[in-house]
Amino acid sequence: MNSSPASRPLLLLTGARGGIGAAVLARAREAGWRVAAVSRRPPEGQAAQACADYLPVMADVGTAAGAEAAFTAAREHFGEPPDRLCHAVGNVRLGAIERCSEEQWRQVMAANLDSAFFSLQAYARARADRPGGAALLFSSVAARMGTPNHAAVAAAKAGVEGLVRALAADWAPRGWRVNALALGLTETPMTEAFTRGDRSRQSLSLQYPLGRLGQPSEVARWALSLLDSEGWVTGQVLSVDGGFSAVRPLLRLS
Repeated sequence: MNSSPASRPLLLLTGARGGIGAAVLARAREAGWRVAAVSRRPPEGQAAQACADYLPVMADVGTAAGAEAAFTAAREHFGEPPDRLCHAVGNVRLGAIERCSEEQWRQVMAANLDSAFFSLQAYARARADRPGGAALLFSSVAARMGTPNHAAVAAAKAGVEGLVRALAADWAPRGWRVNALALGLTETPMTEAFTRGDRSRQSLSLQYPLGRLGQPSEVARWALSLLDSEGWVTGQVLSVDGGFSAVRPLLRLS
């Protein structure tokens, strides 16, 4: 690549060791972006080796201090604050509301909504009055339509979507954009328990008009597209869900 390091996008990626985060990380590095890859778990193997274009960061962005620490580490390593944020932290807790304990509720909110708020807050503080920038978050089809046994995660992701619209309004005068992808069931280590076995996979796939589950690699393509500095899209939540939230599939009895 002929461009100087400072002219290339600098991305802070949270949840870098998750299924979606790992796919975004791989695609960003292939595109020549500089990346600060944040995770609560220590990096392993080659992922633990920092270089001019890459920095592994261990931090818990579910806390304000953890999010601030991640941005501080990125700024110290690269000599400038990240201009892009991809927040790929989250978890899923399924079950009826009467069986959700207070601790489980707190965990879902911390992983999905608290982490989004604190990461966006740290991004805004790190960028200060610098022009340009883009942030991307992840929501779920469960926040867009009623799906059984999703009460906790639906509430958390609905909060994420509210943050996207509110901050799009706040940040538009600065030229900063913020959007989200609302995902259908995507095959990652986190969702493996739901998709294990041919019968489960077939039953779940039939719920999607395109007849299959999502792949992290295609989510990563959308993520980098929305983080592109030349974009004219903000305040949007784009459904990447195989038609789940928009199309009713035609089911036939076998």
